[in-house]
Amino acid sequence: MRPATRPRHGPWRRATRGFTLIDVLVLIVLVGTVAGSLTVLFSRLAAQSAESVRARQSLALAQALLNEVRAMPFSFCDPQDARARLASGAFLGGAGCATTVDAIGPEPGESRYNALNRFDGVSDYQGFAMPGPGCAGLCDIAGNLLNPPGSALAGCSATVGLAPAALPGVAALDANGRAQALRIDVTVRCAVGTTVTLQALRLRHAPRAV
Repeated sequence: MRPATRPRHGPWRRATRGFTLIDVLVLIVLVGTVAGSLTVLFSRLAAQSAESVRARQSLALAQALLNEVRAMPFSFCDPQDARARLASGAFLGGAGCATTVDAIGPEPGESRYNALNRFDGVSDYQGFAMPGPGCAGLCDIAGNLLNPPGSALAGCSATVGLAPAALPGVAALDANGRAQALRIDVTVRCAVGTTVTLQALRLRHAPRAV
């Protein structure tokens, strides 16, 4: 018997035909297009992931700074005044303060980072900013840098603003023109577009107020 042989013509011959140059070129174009699309997609996902990390860290920083400010004393007198715990009004002498009525803004020489003369009241944080004196970036209260180069918060800044605020039944200012309630605004802003602002109210605590 003659061995079986493949036909020289017909479907079998067309099925074993190899790729042409045009086929290869089309395949290369398709692979290049898909690879380019995936590269763009992964780049966008990476950027969104970095932005998400930056937003979360900005929020955490703003919340921590806001909590720090809110935890400070806020009364008639500067906390270092001899009658800070006794005064019944925001004025000097008599039943008021001995030497220093509490005012919006830090007292001379006070700093967030000066362990010997550190911010000791809510009002001291008016106008506070990072970067600023004592901090080349974003720092904790001990002056440790929180956003070194390469970190998610690199290039970001933070500010604190205070303003008298009226509350139901409480006027913004008392009879002596001193704030009875303060609105605290903490803002963390990054050059890439991330901005977080938190607000809170702090009511003056006056143990002997009448």
